[in-house]
Amino acid sequence: MNRIVSVMVVQARDRGTWLATPAFTLGGVFAIAWCIVLIHNVLMGGVQGTYTPGLATFSILVLVGGIGAIGGTYPFAVGFGARRRDFVAGTLAMATAVSAGWALVLGLLSLVEANLLKGWGVGMHFFYLPWFSDGSPLKQFCWNADSACAQADPSYLRGGLPLAQFWVSFIFLLFMSVLGVLLGSIYQRFGRTGEYVFFVAIWLLLSLFLLVSLAGRWWGAILGWLGQQTAAGLAWWLILPMALCALGSYALLRKAAV
Repeated sequence: MNRIVSVMVVQARDRGTWLATPAFTLGGVFAIAWCIVLIHNVLMGGVQGTYTPGLATFSILVLVGGIGAIGGTYPFAVGFGARRRDFVAGTLAMATAVSAGWALVLGLLSLVEANLLKGWGVGMHFFYLPWFSDGSPLKQFCWNADSACAQADPSYLRGGLPLAQFWVSFIFLLFMSVLGVLLGSIYQRFGRTGEYVFFVAIWLLLSLFLLVSLAGRWWGAILGWLGQQTAAGLAWWLILPMALCALGSYALLRKAAV
């Protein structure tokens, strides 16, 4: 346990990867989106409900941070005697703690956006997104957070369900971070060639799945099943791929050079 904590301490020193870069980027994307929505409202003559994809940029940064967590600390930690198993466990523990912290921050900002500042004064939905924030069924997805949406979906609560949104944000961010750790481990073990092979393999598998789905006419059943799910329910399906990514990272780093 002490060795795992030591790895977490080493990872925590890289504040740029885990905290500073995501925070500054999230703030910058938010500021840019706010200005764009303000200009749009001025030109259109009124405040409109506008949804922005800013959180997608944030999730990509979390993925990049997971990659950097391997390349930036693995040679140093293992070079000073840390076991590879402890390094992977400590890195994943750090990713879990950081993901939980960011999920809490995003949940609080969602509540502020929906209940206190009412779309940041310009009708912008940045942190608070129906379905993701409320867990409403996909078939009842509401693009406008108003009374009509509440009447269409009795389970809709303005401002989000804190536990549901925390769970969705936490699992998704942790998945992106663990995926980044896997990508960083592939690069550490096989270099750039390994990354190319990995992405080509993923592309081929997805293409095969699409072809089989089209041939078997599965999309109706797939979309029907998705239409009955909540965001919190779908988040559970990320646990298995996260576990596979974690095991894959350990298997790769066991034989990776320092």
